[in-house]
Amino acid sequence: MSYDKSLFFNDVLMNGIKEMVFIIAIDNNRDFCYEFLNNAAIKQTILTDKVIGRTIQDVYPQKTANFLIEKYTTAIELKDGLSYEDFYEAPSGIKYSETTLTPLCDNDGICTHIVALVKDITRRRMTEFEIQKSKNDLYRNKQKYRSLYDYNLDAIFSLSLTGNIQNGNSAVESVFGYNAKEMKNSPFTELFASKDKDLASKNFRNVIKGIPQEHQLTILNKSNEMVEVIVKLTPIIINDDIVGIYGIFKDINEQIQLGRKYKESEDQFRIITENSNDLITMIDNQGEIVYVSPSYKEVLDYEENEYINKPFLHNVHTDDRGRLQESFIESIRNKTTWKEQFRQKHGDGDYIWSELLGSPVYDDENQFTHMVVVSRNITLRKDYEQQLQHMAYHDPLTGLPNRRYFVKQLTEHIERIKDTDQRLALIMMDLDKFKLINDKMGHSIGDQVIQEFGLRISKVIRDEDLLARLGGDEFTLLVPNITSTNDVLEIANRIINIMNEPWCVENYDFGITTSLGIVVSSSKAPENASEMLKYADKELYEAKKAGRNDYRLYDFMQNSLVN
Repeated sequence: MSYDKSLFFNDVLMNGIKEMVFIIAIDNNRDFCYEFLNNAAIKQTILTDKVIGRTIQDVYPQKTANFLIEKYTTAIELKDGLSYEDFYEAPSGIKYSETTLTPLCDNDGICTHIVALVKDITRRRMTEFEIQKSKNDLYRNKQKYRSLYDYNLDAIFSLSLTGNIQNGNSAVESVFGYNAKEMKNSPFTELFASKDKDLASKNFRNVIKGIPQEHQLTILNKSNEMVEVIVKLTPIIINDDIVGIYGIFKDINEQIQLGRKYKESEDQFRIITENSNDLITMIDNQGEIVYVSPSYKEVLDYEENEYINKPFLHNVHTDDRGRLQESFIESIRNKTTWKEQFRQKHGDGDYIWSELLGSPVYDDENQFTHMVVVSRNITLRKDYEQQLQHMAYHDPLTGLPNRRYFVKQLTEHIERIKDTDQRLALIMMDLDKFKLINDKMGHSIGDQVIQEFGLRISKVIRDEDLLARLGGDEFTLLVPNITSTNDVLEIANRIINIMNEPWCVENYDFGITTSLGIVVSSSKAPENASEMLKYADKELYEAKKAGRNDYRLYDFMQNSLVN
């Protein structure tokens, strides 16, 4: 039985190799063009056999293309195998890979092809990530422990079961006046004033039984001064055995003094609020403002008296009032703090974004008395969030919506018109022979041409139409609410005509045309955006094959092609 060896080897490459195989041809201009990719490559990546014959620059974004070209060029220069690790976009998400490049040279030593064998190493990389994460977590936990002990502002001693000091942290000296080395082997009970030695001994006896202790006691420091401290004794337990004791001493002298001072002062609340950059507001049980902090002047440019006795929501944006009112009432009902983002009016008339934290206060009879609200200006954060949102859905070169946003909108439109008489059209278009512009004039000129392409299209479409850049010189246009093919053909002709007008970029005068692939929906049309895009791409290909500077339209309702 005879067989065709070339077919056999082709079948082996296509179906017999589990790894992804790409064969890239090298033309005289050192352009790298896809010549072959096996089924594994098609299944595991977002590429299809439509990339055959297309260059790396046509298939990938510029950054990715530059990376691959650099690797391929290195392999050619070495004329030897080259391996590197990378990642790629698969239908299921990002995958990690190990690529081996093998240059193929003719008898004259000129490299004509590169074979790229790509192995999916996602599982290995994820395992490595997990191992590294575990190591990092362990290291961090150790560092957390050391930080908790070494850098704690409270004095911490490690005590033996006989009650002697074994070591201590650096804060020991700030509390006692002695450093930890000076206090080593000293009895624990000798730290305390005479009046508290018995209680300290009792606490120690309890803690070595496994019962944690906490009391306010008095110690004597190196200067023989009495210092009030909170002492916490905690057993050190290893394998169910108590092997030592931790003693934590918190100096509360300052807190005690502050407490006494605040109790004697009627301005306790104002001492805090007048030194805060946050907006602090007190609202009574009638919902009226009875106090605002001085920071209102700096943040909102309003005097304090402009708020007093006003309703809490008087300066809040009308769209946010209902939500804040509900949260306010729910907080009182549930006795919980509440957090909201809202807009409030600045003295210059504009609104700024703010974030508040509200805390209800109750009297001894559990009756609501007032609400303390602390808010701060988050306008910059909101602006940044909006910028990130815009970047996620827009093309950075043209400012137009990107593929992600377009597919989302197209999907919503398709779903909206299902089982209705409404129709929509999808136009896919690109610049004819755009690659020549990039090759001859450079990417800077090419980028400006792309930008002008988008601007010209925007001038001749309707307000309700959605224009997006898919990538490279490929643009799509969603044309909703059409009554017949004439509606979309009118737009298509306007696009073709405006492209035929003279082009001038950086003193270069030239002519550029565009080709369009159009699909008009009906009840027979595809039910998802991906299929619609495929049909439009097919019609675009037909328009280019027919000579460019033209369109091809497929009307599902008529089930026919329109030239």
